[in-house]
Amino acid sequence: MAEIAAALPTAGGIYYWAYVLGGQDHGPLLAWLTAWYNWAGWLTIVPGIAQGNTNFFVSMLEILYPNAAVLKEGSFAWCISALTIILAAIPNCVSQWTIRHMLRGTVYTTVVLMAFYFIWFPIAASRRGGFQPASIMTTFYNGINTAVDSERNTIVQASDSYCWVVGVLFGAWEFYGYDASVHLAEETLSASTVVANGMWTGSISTWLLSVLTLIMVLFCMQDFMGIVNGTYPNNWAEYLKQLVGRRGAAAILAFTWIDGLLCTGVIFLSAQRITYAVARDGILPFSKTFSKVTPKHHLPVNAALLMVVLTIAICAAVIGSTVAFSAITAAATIGTNLSYLIPIVARQTVGRKHFRPAKWNLGAWSIPVSIIASLYIAFLFVVLMLPQLYPVNAQTLNYAPIVIGGITAIALGGWFFPFSLGARYWFEGPKRTITEVELVGVQVKGCE
Repeated sequence: MAEIAAALPTAGGIYYWAYVLGGQDHGPLLAWLTAWYNWAGWLTIVPGIAQGNTNFFVSMLEILYPNAAVLKEGSFAWCISALTIILAAIPNCVSQWTIRHMLRGTVYTTVVLMAFYFIWFPIAASRRGGFQPASIMTTFYNGINTAVDSERNTIVQASDSYCWVVGVLFGAWEFYGYDASVHLAEETLSASTVVANGMWTGSISTWLLSVLTLIMVLFCMQDFMGIVNGTYPNNWAEYLKQLVGRRGAAAILAFTWIDGLLCTGVIFLSAQRITYAVARDGILPFSKTFSKVTPKHHLPVNAALLMVVLTIAICAAVIGSTVAFSAITAAATIGTNLSYLIPIVARQTVGRKHFRPAKWNLGAWSIPVSIIASLYIAFLFVVLMLPQLYPVNAQTLNYAPIVIGGITAIALGGWFFPFSLGARYWFEGPKRTITEVELVGVQVKGCE
């Protein structure tokens, strides 16, 4: 993806790539499908982040006020998630100055939080129950129950392999939104190099920090089964309470919520930009309205308002569902990765002959990396559709397949709709405001 981004850095991002790589014959359809999957993915990422952040906040309140019954209500969690989304949207609708300071604030709070973890946790563990032995790195816990055997009065356990496969969501949720930097490409100097470097360095740094943090967290853990059996919305709260005490846990969760609020704002920024881009190109209903920008700061406020309404509505899934957060994150991961798959495959198939790499490229590694990436996305598509809790009922249903199926139906229905109303009759691809030559000084056939 970084290789393609280096050659084609534009706010439309990956659906613009799909159009260029597909050429005049396949480009419009590929761009249409990519745009819908990508937009739907970012649409669900925002409530996923907001809901995860809400779990931190409500867990903090439950630590401080353990007898408050309202904290157990799904409607209360929904209100907090809605407030989080509104607060995250505000900086993105004011000015470039507020956006810039929001981005900086996210970096600062994350660095401070990581410093807390790596300094405070080892000290706290040494003063309490000590550190976990090395065997913690090879311990496997399977908490997925498939059914109850009434005759033997036992719980039927899912296989360890199934548990491991479903657990891939933990890692996949850490690595998404590779195209985030692309959405700001038209506002970036030296976009070709900066965007590509941002994509791969972001992935490497995320992996490195995640692995180091995970190792530290595992060795500082006090009571594993106590954490598993915790009753907080996010069992990270139980981990913290065991390690640093009630007040320390509440303080860390409060600061985590602030950091998460800023992160939600950053994610909202990308979602807002992709909404503006697809509306600008006539893909969304009422596109003229949602593609407008403010006269003074040139910000797509209408696109932001659309995202606020839709994401708050999606967050309503927490009312009456025990797996809402996992289902939302699974849908977001599937949607974004499907949108990545289309240009990756197009790059090596219909677009292989006329794609001209920029200075930053993979060279001979392009095909092997594309194959590995495609297989990984196909793997994610299958496993993230699987049930995450058993027995499957209204409360435990993984509705990610319903979300993805619905988006696919809307996209294909919008394309093939008859009576000259379908997009196949009028959609000619993204509307360019600047040319490829102006962007990176290269020309790509198929998008004249």
